[in-house]
Amino acid sequence: MSIFSTVKIARMALANLSAATSIESLTEDTAEAKVCNLFIDLARLETLAAHNWTFARKRTTLSTDNDDAPTNEWAYRYQYPADCVKPRWIENPFGVAADPVPYDVETNDDGSRLTIVTDEEDAVLVYTFDQTDPNMFSPHFIDTFSYRLAAFIAQKITGSSKLKSVMLGIFDRLAIQAPAYDAMSAQGRAPRDADVIRARTA
Repeated sequence: MSIFSTVKIARMALANLSAATSIESLTEDTAEAKVCNLFIDLARLETLAAHNWTFARKRTTLSTDNDDAPTNEWAYRYQYPADCVKPRWIENPFGVAADPVPYDVETNDDGSRLTIVTDEEDAVLVYTFDQTDPNMFSPHFIDTFSYRLAAFIAQKITGSSKLKSVMLGIFDRLAIQAPAYDAMSAQGRAPRDADVIRARTA
């Protein structure tokens, strides 16, 4: 059983603010619980979007959208995955050393849903999904998440707009540090040679 839970992250956010009162549940009838419950999903989504977290990374072969692609610009239009928080890249079938595959995100023809447009056939998207299970969160993510939530609730809890800015500053610094923490759990490939070197050896 995880030592962390959504309510514990909310309590961490309140502690970050040195709030006089904590909470036992997000559904209790207190001002602290109500404001945490109001913002906690948005805080999670923003923290997920801030970095390509390994515990929230997914890849999928995209499904073709019913609307045609804007053929003057792109060859294919795909459905935007329902659980996608932020697209990261489309896999290049020639491998990770090949050039990035261009793509864009736009609405369908009537503006009712998001789609992904690209020239890649049978496109495979790597993306950050809406991971909601605290058992999967990394410690660094939990810390970063708690400060994003603290920034959202700071003025309501403390009446201080300055404290909100302080919490946002800490969140930004933690988000910048995230790649270094994630790198500890993986072994990356050797860096790709610059194009000019690749051309010389071709």
